Amino acid sequence: MTRRLLHSEIIGKGKPIVLVHGFLSSSHYFKTLRKQLARGHQVITIDLLGFGDSPKPKEYISYDDQVHAIHETLLHLKIEQPFTLIGHSMGALVSLRYANMYPDEVSSVQLFNPPIFTTTEQAKDAFARTNKGYNMLLHSPRRRVYWSLLKAMPRNIFQKRPEINVADTLRASRHAREGGYQRIILAAELLDDLRQSTLPTLLVVGKYDRLVYQENLNQQRLPENITIKIVETGHHTIAKTPELAEQLIRRSL
Repeated sequence: MTRRLLHSEIIGKGKPIVLVHGFLSSSHYFKTLRKQLARGHQVITIDLLGFGDSPKPKEYISYDDQVHAIHETLLHLKIEQPFTLIGHSMGALVSLRYANMYPDEVSSVQLFNPPIFTTTEQAKDAFARTNKGYNMLLHSPRRRVYWSLLKAMPRNIFQKRPEINVADTLRASRHAREGGYQRIILAAELLDDLRQSTLPTLLVVGKYDRLVYQENLNQQRLPENITIKIVETGHHTIAKTPELAEQLIRRSL
């Protein structure tokens, strides 16, 4: 497998925390949170393969591709082990898979707002019910045309860049976008990975995120090492309520 080092940034000193962003995003998603966590910790943020400023290979990216790239990058950076691994959304899926593959490198896992589906069919149905524009960009046979049109729209380059922004969405490569959606999110393997996990794991679910996530969790018997927190947020607990996210994180370190 080709060695691919991801774009990364490191701030702070102390026990390391690695932050992994979600779908159509970048490490900029953690702009506020990482500054807060850097008070007492070394914080490492990375751009996943095909996203942000990381390499953009010309093949569809899989779970293994993302996990391998993170592993190679953290070894290259000589990050102290074991570290805390925190992921948001698709990044939570990748983080849990990483922890299961390399449990000796990770002290604990924190999963914020992951997609929680029981089957690929359930996941496809849930995303088909999203807003029309998002559905067009993910499912339409003409989605490549729509993405091209979206990228061609003029933007104010001087506008302040928030944690959730269109620029990061458009920087994702087609292979990362299609691969992440088809091979990671729609794979619907989170619950299986949770049942295989052995490390202390915090699973944070937004009360106002997709209701199916809570419904699916209520039907599961998960290992005792997993702590579930239902919080008064939607899908973006970290970006929209960073103080709450910091509290949850520090309590579980």
